Amino acid sequence: MKRLAVFLMGGLVILSLAVVGGCKKGDQPAGTPQVAFSNDVSFEDIPVPAGFVLKRRDSYSFQNDVTRVGRLVYEGRSDMNNVLAFYQQQMPLHGWQEMSYIDYRSAVRYYEKEGQSCILTVEGMTGWKNVRIVLSTQPKSK
Repeated sequence: MKRLAVFLMGGLVILSLAVVGGCKKGDQPAGTPQVAFSNDVSFEDIPVPAGFVLKRRDSYSFQNDVTRVGRLVYEGRSDMNNVLAFYQQQMPLHGWQEMSYIDYRSAVRYYEKEGQSCILTVEGMTGWKNVRIVLSTQPKSK
């Protein structure tokens, strides 16, 4: 079900690209935000522990002058507690404030800053890459 949601969201982003890409520069009204797309789907203010690899097929990001949204999935080898300690130390250094958390089978942390929210999920996995990090960012709810 999650993959279907990611697939549908990716389809919406691609459809948006087609619509925006089909407009001539002169067709856009003054003050229309420009869309910035990049092969680098990471956000500079959301740190990632060393050794973790971005899973591009499970990740997406969209950013323009007004907003940004993204779901970044990383996998690596570490201890879940070490990953959580990394984020507890690093997120405030990047301006994020932890608002709430839930720990059960996975660990979920909710951060906010300047109109943005970030949900961090750290999950254990089987195999060599035993930890998955999912970072989701979007405009903060009002």
